Amino acid sequence: MKENIFKKEYIAFLDGIVNKDFGTIDAPISRKENSIIERKISKDGVSAISHFEVLKRYKYYTKVKYILETGRTHQLRVHSQYIGHPILGDSLYGQPSDKINRQALHAYKIRFIHPIYKKEIFLETRLPSDMQILES
Repeated sequence: MKENIFKKEYIAFLDGIVNKDFGTIDAPISRKENSIIERKISKDGVSAISHFEVLKRYKYYTKVKYILETGRTHQLRVHSQYIGHPILGDSLYGQPSDKINRQALHAYKIRFIHPIYKKEIFLETRLPSDMQILES
C-alpha cells in the first residue's frame, strides 16, 4: 500500500482555553439532517481523525496546530466544536467574534508529490494579518 504523502497542517484559534497540551480527536462525521452544508458528529458517520497541539494559551482563546489524518468536509470546524472549543469566529459551528471577521483557521503547511515531476513539494506560509493580530 502506498503512503499518502499529501499532508496539511493548520493553525487555528479556538474559543476558550484548551486544557490538554495535545491530543487526538477521533469522532466520525456525517451530514446534518436537512442541511446541505452543516456536518455533525455521528456514530453512523465516516471516520474522521484530527491531531492537535496547543501552541499558546491566551486569556480567552487558545492557538493550536492541527494535523489531519483524514480529510472530511468541515472536519476541523466540527471537531473543534465537539471538544467544546469552536474555532474563533466560526458562525456556523460556534459564534461570530469581535476579534476576527471569519473563522480563525489557516492551512499554513502543505506537502505533496508533484503529479508530473514526481518530486515532493513543500510549501509554508505565514499567518494572515487578521490572525497575526490575535497573537498580540
